[in-house]
Amino acid sequence: MARSARRSRGFVCVPKFSVAPSITGTAKSGQTLTGASGTIVDGVIAARQWRRNGVAISGATAATYVLQAADIGTVTTLAVTATNARNGANTVTAVSAPTATVIA
Repeated sequence: MARSARRSRGFVCVPKFSVAPSITGTAKSGQTLTGASGTIVDGVIAARQWRRNGVAISGATAATYVLQAADIGTVTTLAVTATNARNGANTVTAVSAPTATVIA
């Protein structure tokens, strides 16, 4: 086996986002936000996490999120983590742009 072929087997592509995650919906308490995971190159979705002012919202890992009273006055983002199917240790996380400030 050629030296370059041996070396290339040791490298596993780290996933990357060619399109970042995004959110659609109205930033108003009681409304549903829908998250698009973006476009992942060399990987698959490993996890989603909705965040309130950058802090993970407990249990909010679905593709949609219903805004709560606790969200009023904050911004919401969606973090998507991708992993490489050949090596789960290779992960990357991308975060959507924030919503407008959530209103009542």
